[in-house]
This record gives sequence, structure tokens and C-alpha cells, in this order.
Amino acid sequence: MTTVTESDIKELKDLIVAFREETGSRFTTIETRLASLEGGQQNLQLETREVRTKLNTLEPSINKIPDLAEKVGELKNWKQIGLVFVTAVVSSIFSGIIGGVIGWLIRSGKA
Repeated sequence: MTTVTESDIKELKDLIVAFREETGSRFTTIETRLASLEGGQQNLQLETREVRTKLNTLEPSINKIPDLAEKVGELKNWKQIGLVFVTAVVSSIFSGIIGGVIGWLIRSGKA
């Protein structure tokens, strides 16, 4: 019984040592991964700060966009008004000339 007990105890000790080594290596792996995750998190925090500072510097320009859009809209309105005016003048000139020629032809070329 003693030899069986001693061999069982030795086997248990070996199992415990093997388990301890395995868990130790797993903990080392976990710690390594945790350290890399923490490093990645710090990098993300730095990048987030950079993005925030860029957004803060761009914020005044972004706030001006509606005003600029309104001014562009006003310019488009003035362009349209000018185009309508020029078209009206040109068409009235042509209609006067064409109307005069047609009237002259209707009167049989008599002046």
C-alpha cells in the first residue's frame, strides 16, 4: 500500500507542478496581451485627442458654412436676375427688328 500511495502522491505532485507551470505560462500570456491592449488604448486616446483638437480648430470654419451657402444662393439669384434682364433686352431688340421686317413685308415693301 505504501508504494501505491507514494507513487500516487508523486503523480499528484507532478500533476500539480505541471498545472502550476501551465497556469503560469497562461498568466504570462494574458499579462502580455493586457500590456499590448493598454498600449493600444493609449494610442487610441492620443489619436482621439488629436482629432478633438483638429475639430476644435475647424469648428469656426464649419460654423461659417451656412452663411457662405446663403451668400452663394444670393449670388445665384443675382445671376438669374441678370440673365433674365439680358435675355429680355436681347429678345426685345430681336422682336423689334423682326417685327419691323415682318410689318414692312406685310405692307408690301412700302416705306
